Amino acid sequence: MSELPFRVKTPGRICLFGEHSDYLGLDVIAAAIDLTMEIKAYPRNDDNIHIEYPDIGEEDSFRPSDEIFYRNKRDYVRSAFNVMKRRGITPTCGWDLQIRGDIPIAAGLSSSSALTVGAITTIAKMAEEDMSKEDIALAAYQAEVVEFGESGGTMDHYATAIGGVIHINTKENTVTTLPAELGALVIGDSGEKKKDTVGDLEYIRNTVEREYAEILKEIPNFDRRTTPVTAVHALSKDETNNEREMAVATLRNRDLTYRALELLKSKEPYPHALGSMLREHHEILRDGLNRSTLKIEKMIKVAYDAGALGCKINGSGGGGTMMAYAVGYEHEIAEAIQQVAGTSYIVKISEGVNIQPIR
Repeated sequence: MSELPFRVKTPGRICLFGEHSDYLGLDVIAAAIDLTMEIKAYPRNDDNIHIEYPDIGEEDSFRPSDEIFYRNKRDYVRSAFNVMKRRGITPTCGWDLQIRGDIPIAAGLSSSSALTVGAITTIAKMAEEDMSKEDIALAAYQAEVVEFGESGGTMDHYATAIGGVIHINTKENTVTTLPAELGALVIGDSGEKKKDTVGDLEYIRNTVEREYAEILKEIPNFDRRTTPVTAVHALSKDETNNEREMAVATLRNRDLTYRALELLKSKEPYPHALGSMLREHHEILRDGLNRSTLKIEKMIKVAYDAGALGCKINGSGGGGTMMAYAVGYEHEIAEAIQQVAGTSYIVKISEGVNIQPIR
C-alpha cells in the first residue's frame, strides 16, 4: 500500500561534457553522484500536505486538491504538485513530508533538480501511480523550468532520475546509459554563492542563439549540430565580438562531447585521455564562456598538483563547485582543496532516484 511510510532518495549530478549545451539543442554527457536529496513521507488522517525543511528551518502546508499558489519564484515542491495534478495525479490522502539533503545548494550539482525529481517521484508514490524514470524526469523539467518560464534543459532531470553515466541526444530526445566506470571523483566547493544562476543561463542562451542567427546569415546551411567550427572561424573576424566567441565555444563543446562519447562507450576508458578531455572542457568554459573564478582556478591548480588527471567547473559557473577526476589520488586531492579554503567531497557515480520503505 502507498499509505505506508517511505523515503525517496535522489542524487545530485555532474555534467561531464556539454556544460551549457542541452538548452541549446546540443548533446550532453552527465552522471549522477552519491550526494542526495531525501524526502521522508508519512501518511496523515486528513487531506493536507505538511512539509518540514529541517536544513533551513522552514515549514509549508497546503491541500493538494487545490491549484496551489506560489510563495516565490522557484517554489519547486508546490509546482511539482500542480504539474502532477494537471496530469490527473493527486495523493489519495494527506501526508507529512520531511525534506533534507547533503547536496550543496546553488553550487552546480543540481540540488534544485534533485528536489523536483524527488517531489515528482514522491507524489506518484503517494497517488499509487507508476511512472517511468524518463517520465519522472520530464514532469520534473516541467515543474522546475517550464512552470516558471526559465532557461534550462532536461539534462539535470534525466541525470538525477535515471542515474549512472548518461548521454542525452537532444535532437532525438533519447537517453542512453553509458558503461564507463569512473571510480571516485572529488567535488570542491568554493563557497562562492552564485548571484543569479537562472539569469546566467538566460544570458548565455539568448546571446548564443542570437549569434547562431547571425552566423546563419553568412552560412545559409548552418546547423549547430553539424557545421564545422572551422567554417565559423573562416567568417570575417571582429576581435571585439565576445559574443561570437561564446557561440564558437559552444560548438567546440559540441565536438568535444562527441569525442568523449566514443571514449565513454568503453567500460574502462583510458584515464589520461578522459582527464585531458575534462581539462579541455574546463578551458572552453573558462575562456570561451567566462564561467570560472579565481577561487575555482586555485582549487583546480592544487588538485592537479595533488594528482588529478582532469578538472572542470560544474554547472552554470561564476562560483559554486569544481570536480576533479582523481584515479587513486582522491584523498590527496580532497586535502589539497581543503588547504585552499574549499570544502571537498569524495563522491562516486550513483544510481538514480529510488524509493525505500521506512521500517
